Amino acid sequence: MIAIMELVGSKPGRSFSLAEITRELGISRATGHAIVTTLAGHHWLVRDAAGAYSRGPGMAALTGTADERIYHGILRDLAESASAQAFLARRDQNSLVVIDNAGESPSGMRIDRRLRMPLVAPFGRDYVAWGSSSAQRAWLEGVGKPSTELARRMSTVLNEIRERGYVIERLSREYVRVYTALRALGADGEPDAITARLARAFADLTVIDVLSSELTENATHSIATISAPVFDADGLVTMSVSAAPFAELSGVEVRRLGEQVRAAARNIGQHLTQPR
Repeated sequence: MIAIMELVGSKPGRSFSLAEITRELGISRATGHAIVTTLAGHHWLVRDAAGAYSRGPGMAALTGTADERIYHGILRDLAESASAQAFLARRDQNSLVVIDNAGESPSGMRIDRRLRMPLVAPFGRDYVAWGSSSAQRAWLEGVGKPSTELARRMSTVLNEIRERGYVIERLSREYVRVYTALRALGADGEPDAITARLARAFADLTVIDVLSSELTENATHSIATISAPVFDADGLVTMSVSAAPFAELSGVEVRRLGEQVRAAARNIGQHLTQPR
């Protein structure tokens, strides 16, 4: 059991089939099946539709909170320089979990630790922008076959995110409503059909992200969050750093905040890849 937990826990973003687990550990299929079934029953593992297993919320809860907060100083510095709340999220299969935060946003809106949000399109762009085209397509089609307009917009947005290094989330009435609903749905576990339909409606009814051509210098822009990816030693995005102003910012302020968030994410990534 310990060997299985160590194997799955060593690759948080990967799923293992029962055959892979038993072959890797040199145990019988019957023994492996009995153990993973028990672990899944206690939510230490999660079994996906293909029958593969990955770390579940029960296993994530066993990781030390001290380790999660070792980057708190970086978040605090970001919050102070940005005059907004900053938070660090980790990918947990098809959800994003806030593992640490610092500061306050001027609007009073708050992102609390342990908040769980479903990783469904158009959300989580900072996690999929650097993925393969097939992974991006699966993420987008997870909420239903996109319209030509939405597919074209998302392709342009993901390309721009890779180029500038951060995601911009517009603040709107629709965003606040959908965000509130998704928070509630995310707390129930894995994304379901209702989650997908809600996210799809949001994607169809709003303009996703902000492109450089739309980021005018003198005009103000309603910004909810700006997020940047944290890459692990394998070059995979496993965490993200965000600043949440929930306020009106000029184009210059948006770009400045984007670079601050990106620098914080890069700083955490450097710590993450250094041997301990």
